[in-house]
Amino acid sequence: MTTFISIFRPLARRSFVVQDHQTALHFKDGRYVGVLAPGKHRFWTSSHEVKCVDMRAQAILVQGQELLTADQVALKVSVLATFQVVDALAMHRATHDVSSALYTDIQLALRQIVAADAAEVFLQQKGDHGTKLLALVAVNAEALGLKVARVDIRDVMLPADLKRSFMSALQQRQEAQAGLEKARAETAALRTLANAAKLMRDNPELLQLRYLQTLQEVGTSVGNTLVLGLTNSDQLKAVSRA
Repeated sequence: MTTFISIFRPLARRSFVVQDHQTALHFKDGRYVGVLAPGKHRFWTSSHEVKCVDMRAQAILVQGQELLTADQVALKVSVLATFQVVDALAMHRATHDVSSALYTDIQLALRQIVAADAAEVFLQQKGDHGTKLLALVAVNAEALGLKVARVDIRDVMLPADLKRSFMSALQQRQEAQAGLEKARAETAALRTLANAAKLMRDNPELLQLRYLQTLQEVGTSVGNTLVLGLTNSDQLKAVSRA
């Protein structure tokens, strides 16, 4: 756990230094006196006590917790939270071990969120759980003199058999999606052919033009000779040589 507080009990003529990232709470005979400014301080009696609190942003990792989902699936979930002390005096008066208190709050919030949904739903909404955790933890953290900046699900571990089942289901969904896309493409192609057939049925001259275009493409290829005869009232004949 992170250590938040350094305690100094000065003896006669003993000096100490408060860093600029610390809040130094000054007590005399057990009573709170005030906050000491950063810098060097000296007391001449042992009745003074100073508790220095680190005010920098810190992180706490809640290691893998084995929790049951709504459908009784055991998941192992770990959480990472970032926070900082914003009220050193409130923290001092609220608890002697703020790390343990915050750790416990995150554990309880995580258990509540995991138990609310089935395993598949929990995994699908994994990206949203950090916001839910933050909302649950923030109120108690404020009472401890802390501000929690963010809470994120770091890892989710599944039982081996469930992991195989999820992978199989994922593969089946991907194959089904591929089949659906193929069917859509084939339907689009058939629709195009049907439209073309209707167009040619309604306009027979288009079929003749397409036929002539195809013959021209073949006839103009290198090394090919095309003899084209068009029979009409004038018995026209044309010879095209490439």
